[in-house]
Amino acid sequence: MALRIFPATVFFAVTFWFSAFVHAASLGEDSVIFQAMEEEMARSLSELKVDVFEPPYFINYQIRHHDHAEVAASFGALIASDTQQKRTLFVDVKVGKPKFDSSSPQSHRYSVEQLIPVDNHLDSLKRALWYETDLRYKQAIVSFLRKKGRFISGVESHDLPDFSKGKPAREQIDPIPDWKLDLPAWETLAREVSGLFKGNPEIEKSRVKILSDRTIRYYYDSEGNRVRDSHLEYGIHLEGWTKTVEGTQLHDQKTFYFKKISQIPSKSELIGATRDLIASLKALKSAPQMDPYVGPAIFSPDATAVLFHEAIGHRLEGDRLRRDKDGKTFLKKIGQRILPEFVTVVDNPALKSYMGTPLIGHYHTDDQGQLSREVVLIDHGVLKSFLLSRMPVLGFNRTNGHARSDGTHAPMSRMSNFVVQSDRTLNASALKQRLIEEVKKQNKPYGLFVKKIVGGETQTDTRQFQVFKGKPLYLYKVFPDGREELVRGVDFVGTPLSMISKILITGDDPTAINGFCTAESGILPVASITPSVLLSEVELQASHQPHVRQPILSPPHPTALP
Repeated sequence: MALRIFPATVFFAVTFWFSAFVHAASLGEDSVIFQAMEEEMARSLSELKVDVFEPPYFINYQIRHHDHAEVAASFGALIASDTQQKRTLFVDVKVGKPKFDSSSPQSHRYSVEQLIPVDNHLDSLKRALWYETDLRYKQAIVSFLRKKGRFISGVESHDLPDFSKGKPAREQIDPIPDWKLDLPAWETLAREVSGLFKGNPEIEKSRVKILSDRTIRYYYDSEGNRVRDSHLEYGIHLEGWTKTVEGTQLHDQKTFYFKKISQIPSKSELIGATRDLIASLKALKSAPQMDPYVGPAIFSPDATAVLFHEAIGHRLEGDRLRRDKDGKTFLKKIGQRILPEFVTVVDNPALKSYMGTPLIGHYHTDDQGQLSREVVLIDHGVLKSFLLSRMPVLGFNRTNGHARSDGTHAPMSRMSNFVVQSDRTLNASALKQRLIEEVKKQNKPYGLFVKKIVGGETQTDTRQFQVFKGKPLYLYKVFPDGREELVRGVDFVGTPLSMISKILITGDDPTAINGFCTAESGILPVASITPSVLLSEVELQASHQPHVRQPILSPPHPTALP
């Protein structure tokens, strides 16, 4: 599993350059989608049968309508400007009984993006549903037989049902937000902001991207759950690339997410952020290479987000605990202390924003039609629960609404808005002083401050080492006299239980961090609300960095205006 983290941002409003918009469809205009799903669902449940096998006992349909707009510029010139729309279809078919059915990690082994008509044409939509349901039914039968064979041979066994009872059927039809666009204004802004990179020969590549995504989901299942919801997001990405003297590629970006056009950053804010990005890349390019090291460290909020996401979060996703080859780090630790007593961890899909920052992990209904809810995972250091889909886990037989997917892969329990709370905090200066005290106590030459991180990854499979790692971008040595030195070229590594046991105290600076997580059910938007943390020990190893030869010629000089 890999996580890409983008730092949270403060948003400033402008009011003068967005006017055109794409009108949202009303339920009356798109009710044909539900009509197609209902009619094909009824036909499949009553007539879809082959040989000795029974019809499916559960089916769900998900249609996702995607609207995407994107404008991009580099060094003052437009490189892309486009809008597009598409619809995807996901069908889940279960055969057997809830006690023992066809579901398994490989039950959707043919996971492809199934495109269907964007027109609300009843016959075309029904034909797409018919074809995909037939395919998934036959795959479900094959999966059921293979699974039964594994149980007969003793390769796999469990005493838990495969599918738990859902909540009472519900219908929720949300309004669809207007999709507001003004591509000419976006193009002008992207050209102007990206032009700031032109006067910096150290920057080899640059990109300013302004985008918007609106996704409308139509969910219908054989239990009668009927949901239409939508997600609308806007984003601005400022990116730059450079190389060190030895040829290591360096990349940094500043990302803004916002839900409403009124939250768009001002032009002056974007110009300031771009200049800061350029200055940071220049400093990083000239920073010395760091050697492997073990010592105390402060993690900034976004580094803490990666630490908790990779070391703890994925290991609390209940579905993977049902896999024979999973490490099951925390499966039998319910009621035991796994974190310091001052730390509490919750996951709350209902949160829409934090301190003015929108949280992209928000949703109200999961991908099994179940209402999401807040889950206290760790209460003052004691493990209390897991993130659950409708697949029961030892000691937990009901979902808490955390089945998620990208609309192409089978849903599984995943994180949404992952919140770390602390009862023992220090402000920034006191936290740094505590780090220095720990440096002296351990007789180390310096401690570490991980200011910004570009992502992390972990493996929970027993066939892999139970480790995780993160990739710092801006890493500082902190000397006993308080002096800081920027360094580069290392990753932090650790084992989950060992790493989290080294948390000494946290900062008083919980911050919203938005990012995207790649795992078995696809690439999903996630958010974290995390503070800085001080760890007594962190291990750094040399980072694998392919070297690329520097450009032979210097970049051409910008042409002077007449």
